[in-house]
Amino acid sequence: MIVPSENAPPTAIIGAGAASPAGWGIQSLLAAIQSGEELPSTPSERPGGDRPWACSARRVPPLPAGLLPRSPRLRRSSNITKLAMGAAVEALADAGHTQPPQGARLGLILCVMNGCVDFTGRFFNEVLDTPTLASPILFPETVFNAPASHVAQCLGIDGPVSTLIGEPTNLAEGLRMATTWLDAELIDQCLVIAAEEHNWLSSEAVGYYHCDLIASEGAAAFVLAPTGRGPRLSSLTGPFPFIGPSERSTALQELVASLSTSPPNAVLIDGRCGIPSLDQLEFDTWAGRSPDQVWSPKKLLGESMGASMGLQLALAVEVARSLARPALVSSPGYNAAAYGAIVSPAS
Repeated sequence: MIVPSENAPPTAIIGAGAASPAGWGIQSLLAAIQSGEELPSTPSERPGGDRPWACSARRVPPLPAGLLPRSPRLRRSSNITKLAMGAAVEALADAGHTQPPQGARLGLILCVMNGCVDFTGRFFNEVLDTPTLASPILFPETVFNAPASHVAQCLGIDGPVSTLIGEPTNLAEGLRMATTWLDAELIDQCLVIAAEEHNWLSSEAVGYYHCDLIASEGAAAFVLAPTGRGPRLSSLTGPFPFIGPSERSTALQELVASLSTSPPNAVLIDGRCGIPSLDQLEFDTWAGRSPDQVWSPKKLLGESMGASMGLQLALAVEVARSLARPALVSSPGYNAAAYGAIVSPAS
């Protein structure tokens, strides 16, 4: 288990933003979870043929006019870039930044799982269909670092920029890298983003875990600083690594133990999706130890893969900010490691 030093001050989350199937904006996310109403899903069409089973997805609503800055890059960029940009614009505005940001050395860490899978599929379909006519415009959009490059250029990020690739808990390593940069005084503030875009292939892959599991898309962004107004990332626990079900059970026990010292009025934001066979292990591990109030955003949003822990943390930030209550984030992971976080209200 890795936790911050007892003498290390908590990191301030001075800005946060989100884009999810609930809408553009972190307030839309909180309102959807509080209402508990089911969000709509749409069929995820497989190009070039039908599939013999149903496959649906939850998409982020259409982009509001004027939300993103004008840039030639955004006219050709993938949807994951637009989702990341929307969340980042909200987070930077929440942190008090103008566009482009002025007066602070700002770094960027973008955390993804599948990356630009939609444009990648389109490009390789063109290569297979008519190799001599495959679009060279699409190819640069297939690389994992493309969204971070676009976000950094469009928002005027002048510090280090990096992309991390991993499973849904990848955001935790992005947060840890951000605190390392801040501690080393490489930057004054760090923008950390977790993003995922919809694609028919991802939707089908999610369905192999369970036929009732619905894929979704979204993004969450956070501006971290050593000090400042806003909720505090008072603890970041993990990784608790595992391979196989028995090790995963032990990892979740360590995760729960790392979060069990939270205040009694905390809200638990867990990773359950509403499917008993997938939720049972996390449910059993938290049994008798969870706070009175538990929110399970995946039950409404669906499985957003690379954006999953980001949307959990965005919800935790808004709980700490709007409800003035501490929030626990339980991210059990799927294939590699579990992580946890505690977000406290501003003191």
